[in-house]
Amino acid sequence: MIGYITKRILSLVPVMFVVAIVVFFIVHLSPGEPASVILGPNASQSEVEALRAELGHDDPVPVQFFNWLGDAVTGDLGESIYANAPVTEVFGQYFIPTLSLTIFAQILAVVFAIPVGIIAAIRKGTAVDQSLMGFSLLGISIPSFLLGLFLILLFSVNLEWFPVAGFVPLSEGIWPHIRSLILPAIALSLAQAALLVRMTRSSMLDILDNEYIKAARSKGLKERVVIYKHALRNAFVTILEVIGQTFSTLIAGAVVIEFVFNIPGIGQLIVNSVERRDFPVIQGTILLIALLYVFINLAIDLLYGVVDPRVRFGKKGD
Repeated sequence: MIGYITKRILSLVPVMFVVAIVVFFIVHLSPGEPASVILGPNASQSEVEALRAELGHDDPVPVQFFNWLGDAVTGDLGESIYANAPVTEVFGQYFIPTLSLTIFAQILAVVFAIPVGIIAAIRKGTAVDQSLMGFSLLGISIPSFLLGLFLILLFSVNLEWFPVAGFVPLSEGIWPHIRSLILPAIALSLAQAALLVRMTRSSMLDILDNEYIKAARSKGLKERVVIYKHALRNAFVTILEVIGQTFSTLIAGAVVIEFVFNIPGIGQLIVNSVERRDFPVIQGTILLIALLYVFINLAIDLLYGVVDPRVRFGKKGD
């Protein structure tokens, strides 16, 4: 298992190198120059050139890239031009709200979707199954930002059950923290829950048609034991893969929801940094998100062996 983990981590090196190249050159080849934005339109050319030299932007772009990459390998992603703080520190401040929202949304999606998918599989072809599948199709079709606006109108403006917008840190209390995340988490998780419902149903149907499930039923085992101990356990490998993919998708999808609910997360950080041409923050943030994404996939791969002991890490394909 240690060899498998080492192999997977080493395989991430070329992936992250390609990501670093793409991120750096797209940012630096985009219109706008940090020195001009910082000094404003009234600055002279000499002042702009002096600031460019101070920021290290007067070197050729390939030189800037390898200087930045060398520092990034050691954990130094540079310093924010506007915040005058390390990029990792700025990222950590904005990442906490995004992580809280993403985890909460993922929990809601999993807790709702897996039981609903199991019910749909058990009631295959019935009105219950068709209703649940219709609901999942609706969930996939509704944009998260539109659902968020509807939730604000109904539960915040009309009923006044939840705040219209904003984020309450966990340090100010568990319930205020959860209360500030309920509506954005629902808006963010609905599409993921709908997808997970369909995948759970599909995986369960594949397993329920197997001979060993029929044999378990013929032995007189309770239906609950057959469904949850035998069928769900074997179907959960596929479900787990979908959970990992949706969790990574939630982190990216949280950008829009953060703007709708005015949550100071990664989405606001990236947009503000683009407007300010804060290159170090843009590059560092995207690189860290990509790193998080690949490590989530690695964690899901490792969980395969826990869920299904038949998986052999040394033989499983990447």
